[in-house]
Amino acid sequence: MRTPLLFMLALVLAGGCSAPQSAVEVKVLVGLQRTPCFGRCPVYEFSMLNTGEATLKVGRFCEEAFGRAMEEGMHTAKVDPSAWQEVLDLAGELRFDTLANRYDNPQVTDLPASVVTIDGKTVFSRYGGPNLNNLFTRIEQGIGTTDWSADPSTAR
Repeated sequence: MRTPLLFMLALVLAGGCSAPQSAVEVKVLVGLQRTPCFGRCPVYEFSMLNTGEATLKVGRFCEEAFGRAMEEGMHTAKVDPSAWQEVLDLAGELRFDTLANRYDNPQVTDLPASVVTIDGKTVFSRYGGPNLNNLFTRIEQGIGTTDWSADPSTAR
């Protein structure tokens, strides 16, 4: 994001155009990635920007997580970021912004990782971290109720 902003600033200083009224940084407002395990762990990558653009890459075993069956592959949606306020509030209660960036023990195997992003902060949680299950559940509920459009070129 910095390069275009610097370019715009250079144009303004050179008299090429007027300055934008306000520059909004585009960032991941809510994101969750679940990695595979040796069993039936759901595998997916979800990301919603503060602009409301959302993507979901559905892997295997996601029916239970989302409460509905979805084709494997890429999906997109346009959502109202304010509809995710409950997730943001829960993250605030959990003091998500104060958590370490990584909770893991590479000597422990067969555990899936959960990589969660809230308001631009990302936490990798695989072993030994705080209990974020309620946060994961709320995110998955939101994913399950979103009106997704599947990308037919990636469907399996």
